[in-house]
Amino acid sequence: MRTLEDVLEEITPVPDPDFVADMEWRMGRGFPRQRKRRLPALRARPLVAVAASMLLALLVAVSLTGGGENPETPGAVAELTAPRVAQDESATVDPAFAPPSGGGAIAPGTEVRRIERSSQLTLASNPDEFDRIANAIFRIADNRDGFVLQSSLTQGENGFSGGSFDLRVPAAELQTTLGELSALATVRARSESGTDVTGSFVSIRDRLRTARALRASLLRRLELAITDTAANAIRRRLDIVGSRITRLRGQLRDVRRRTEFATVFVELIDEDAGAVAGQTDEALDDAVGSLEDIFTFLIRAAGILLPIALVASVGWLFVTRARKRARERALA
Repeated sequence: MRTLEDVLEEITPVPDPDFVADMEWRMGRGFPRQRKRRLPALRARPLVAVAASMLLALLVAVSLTGGGENPETPGAVAELTAPRVAQDESATVDPAFAPPSGGGAIAPGTEVRRIERSSQLTLASNPDEFDRIANAIFRIADNRDGFVLQSSLTQGENGFSGGSFDLRVPAAELQTTLGELSALATVRARSESGTDVTGSFVSIRDRLRTARALRASLLRRLELAITDTAANAIRRRLDIVGSRITRLRGQLRDVRRRTEFATVFVELIDEDAGAVAGQTDEALDDAVGSLEDIFTFLIRAAGILLPIALVASVGWLFVTRARKRARERALA
């Protein structure tokens, strides 16, 4: 008969020899503690962060250098901007008087454009010739069916020292007038500009037509009015519409006058004083231009270097803290 001891020996598991050998080796060395190697991972993270920061700084620098230039706008060309028409704040605005929407400020497709033209001319001459030049300016304006709106001559200690003339000439005669005026004396400066006000002209004209149609409709309604209350209400609206028509007529005449006649401003200066002033202005322009170039370079350099310095500081701080933590774990 089998004893309990024999049964227990049969069911007792036999340990793996390799496991037994490993345990004996550990027992012989007092079970040494294994350290987890996390230092390479900690070192790799700062490098990735610094690389990402440098890439971000490079993108910022490229955007600052590439998007800072603006295309030059050509001078002495027609500006497609229409001045705002003053609104009457005292009267209630009727929806019929609202300006047309959808491109009304430019009026594309209009065959006849309304251009407001102006020019400035600076003539330098001997003060003894000022009287002759002034008379010639009046004569040229009269020959071109224009007129002199305002004129002045300044007299100094030694005679006339300067003058100014504000002329209005037909727009079609502008270039011919400028050519004749330029032949009177030495031209020191000449500029021309034009503003397209076709959108404003079309808007005012359409609103005037709408106001006239509304007035005709109100007059027909006034004839058919039955009660005095209704008639008085229609008369009040007729007064508002009549004042609006009067204002729109004035605006339309003003736009027509400004586009049919060009403005020519002539400045008359002493040729000696003008030469000195011209040299001084040129020197000042050069100095200001140099300062602007230096200031622009400093701004662009700061825009590039500051992000790089900031990213480098953050990366250096991150790496320093990571190394400090790694040393603390190694000592622990």
